[in-house]
Amino acid sequence: MRSILGPLYADIESVSASGPDQVEIRFRKASPFLFEAFEASVRKAGPSFVGTGPYVAGAGSTTDLRANTDYYLGPPTINRIVISNYPTARAAWAELLRDKLDMLYEVGDDALDSMEASNTVSIFTLTRPYQYVVLLNTQTPALRPREIRRALNLATEREMIVKEALNGHGIASQGPVSQRYWALPRDAPRFEHDPTKASQLLDAQIGKVGKTIKTSFTCLVPPDAVSERIALTLKRQLQAVGVDMAVEQAPQDQIFERLAQRRYDAALMLGVSGPTLLRAYYFWHTNTPFNGGGWGSPVIDVAFDRAREATSETDYIQAVGALQKAFVDDPPAIFLAWSVRARAVSKRFVVPEVDPDRGDVLSTLRLWKPAAGNMRASRN
Repeated sequence: MRSILGPLYADIESVSASGPDQVEIRFRKASPFLFEAFEASVRKAGPSFVGTGPYVAGAGSTTDLRANTDYYLGPPTINRIVISNYPTARAAWAELLRDKLDMLYEVGDDALDSMEASNTVSIFTLTRPYQYVVLLNTQTPALRPREIRRALNLATEREMIVKEALNGHGIASQGPVSQRYWALPRDAPRFEHDPTKASQLLDAQIGKVGKTIKTSFTCLVPPDAVSERIALTLKRQLQAVGVDMAVEQAPQDQIFERLAQRRYDAALMLGVSGPTLLRAYYFWHTNTPFNGGGWGSPVIDVAFDRAREATSETDYIQAVGALQKAFVDDPPAIFLAWSVRARAVSKRFVVPEVDPDRGDVLSTLRLWKPAAGNMRASRN
């Protein structure tokens, strides 16, 4: 916990085993922010990958999963799962349609439409706790004024990015906190699409600093088709208000290196930001070991600390609303869209209805069972 929680570790009073299969965690004070962060499986010490999930890795293998007979909700119906890797999503898709696979972990956008029409496969979509953002280097002169960064967000039409760049498989973002997050007030400020106001902010800022041209900057973009489409769509939208965003493709490792060294204007990233507020805290609070680029601001830090120190649900909801306002008033990034993915499962299996609060069909994996007349699955 000390290495993962960073400053939050000070809020933990003790961790002790209160029984053979029970762990008791005591907080120094009420902390809804930290309490909901314990949604991940607890890992055992040593080489084991998972200690509390319905499946455990087989001896010496991370691709051969065996049912955890000690799982607290009961052992899974399926005793064994074999995981195989494929060079391309298309190759795995073809194997699934030939009934040589029982599940495809992720369906590519290019295959989704055709697989939805299949009579042998069921498609399950989920909104992942990852969103596409354009990180903005506030040390770059062109992006230092917050009015400029507000204008960039106002000029961005997120629904169009979802439609054109993500083929409709995404949800427009309104900030670092998901619109579905239980503690985000309905009346909290949002990032809106208002190109007229964006132009007014830009014109006013240009007048202040005596510039004769509109703002321009360079955005680092990973070399993949989705990122390229997002960047080009955003570039056209910013051009409409007189902003020139040059696109520079670079490998992911080079982008990370330049982010750490602050040698960039902007960078398109797919970053984790959920399902709880903890991930956003790690990324945007300037005093955490996971914020390697100095993203955020003192005002955002204060808003996060207020949420962390909330002693009641009401205080916490108000703090989350204040956090959203801090990001809208002084945005450190252009927030674009939440990632939507799809999983494909052979109809040889009966899959329970997915809990809408959890979303992922894999959350019910322990309850899957062969359909009538299909007692034997494929090897994977």
